[in-house]
Amino acid sequence: MVGTSSRKIAVIAALSTLIPNSALPQQGGVVTTPGTQTTVPVAAAGQTVARGTTAAARGGLPANTAGLQIDLNVSSDLSFDDNQALSNVSAGDATISDTKLSFGLSNITPRDTLSLQASTVLRFADIPGRSVAGFEDQNARFNYARDGVDSRFTADARYRHADREFLDPFQVEQEEQTLGQLIGGGGTVTWLSGGASYVTGINAPLGFQFSVRHDEQSYDALAQSVDPLLFDRTTDRANATVTARVSPVMQLRASAGITQYDASDAVNTDRETLDYSVGAVMDINPVLLLDAQIGYTDITTDTTSGQTTDSGVTGTARLTKSLPNGSIYGDFASSVNQNGTQTSLSFGRSMTLPNGNFSGMAGVTHTPGGSLRLTGTLSYSHDLRSSNITVTGARSVSTNGLDQDVLNTRLSVAYSYLINNNSSLNLSADWGRSEGADSNSGINDTDRTTLRASYTRALTRDWNMTGGLQIRRRADNSGDAQSNSVFLTLDRGFSFRP
Repeated sequence: MVGTSSRKIAVIAALSTLIPNSALPQQGGVVTTPGTQTTVPVAAAGQTVARGTTAAARGGLPANTAGLQIDLNVSSDLSFDDNQALSNVSAGDATISDTKLSFGLSNITPRDTLSLQASTVLRFADIPGRSVAGFEDQNARFNYARDGVDSRFTADARYRHADREFLDPFQVEQEEQTLGQLIGGGGTVTWLSGGASYVTGINAPLGFQFSVRHDEQSYDALAQSVDPLLFDRTTDRANATVTARVSPVMQLRASAGITQYDASDAVNTDRETLDYSVGAVMDINPVLLLDAQIGYTDITTDTTSGQTTDSGVTGTARLTKSLPNGSIYGDFASSVNQNGTQTSLSFGRSMTLPNGNFSGMAGVTHTPGGSLRLTGTLSYSHDLRSSNITVTGARSVSTNGLDQDVLNTRLSVAYSYLINNNSSLNLSADWGRSEGADSNSGINDTDRTTLRASYTRALTRDWNMTGGLQIRRRADNSGDAQSNSVFLTLDRGFSFRP
């Protein structure tokens, strides 16, 4: 039992200290609140497919389990939409033909894992007011991990350049693992990010962890004219942690981190955040685990209006009890950002069900503006012999690029039914709401809904056909809008090993 306890402490400590969580993220953009555990479980519309369908039917590349593998996928989609731009008054119908080309290369050995994925879309579209012809939505991802005797190195990089008018905000949130404010409109956006981490002394009495990350978003002039939240921004982070195992059931840690945020907003924000913390992970008994830390955050912000400073004590504490079919936990987090101190208290439960899984968290968050907001997450899946249903949700307080506290709520329901070995029916509903976390925030309330129904049939072993319809709705201070579209997709995916 002692050996198992020590390994559990080492794993949890490594995961909890690679990324500093003693303060609210200080950069602009939309971020999640520490303590809420929001990892955006909201699925993109149409992504849930009945069991038994191929990876190509899901529009993705098959997973590699070992060795060198090359994956290719071709997907051709034709759609008709009566309000592609989701405007309050439709300007007319749109016809869009997208051919997506995807490539994947992966190599898995006992020590190394390498993954490279790239895709682009050949688009021909007749849209009210303009026509589109050429390659769009260039996307590339790189991931690498290497395990040593008592160490681990990871690195990743990502690039994407896309036309915002064709992006599904729910899918973007799923890919970015963060909730946004459901902003639509045209123009282009470019994401560029990369990072690396190194952990040594994983099973040793003394361990060290280092991580660096660079993230940037940039928009063209058209996109920036859509909303004041759309402006170029860059965030650089670095963190170092030292861990010390003082007993078979306790590990201590100390960490320091720096975050540099630069934005081309109206006031040219330049913000530096320093985080310091000390913490411990301890097995109170074989089924009860305590993970706690206390820290200090110091923030310096330079704008065209001058310099401001914010600082304060931060802290987190989580008590987790292991149960025969899952776990239960209580979580407290207090963090500091440019708006002040934010505190949250939550309780969660995860369990394995006879035909599925459930995990949920519910709590309350005290915003820097003094409001109390209910927050939480939900993930539920239930499998039957020929169908499955998933329900996911998230509600959290975050800070956007204009230093406004935002309350984001998401709910997603997906149902898939395997008609036979060659065909399946898929239904999904995604709903999201962004609103001010405080009554005087000045944020425009926005509601978005996407309803999708599709039928997928395997024409051959490699070719799949999917047809269906989609309804999108938006409601905000400017009015209401609705879009109705039908689509037909043919795709083929295959893999080979050189």
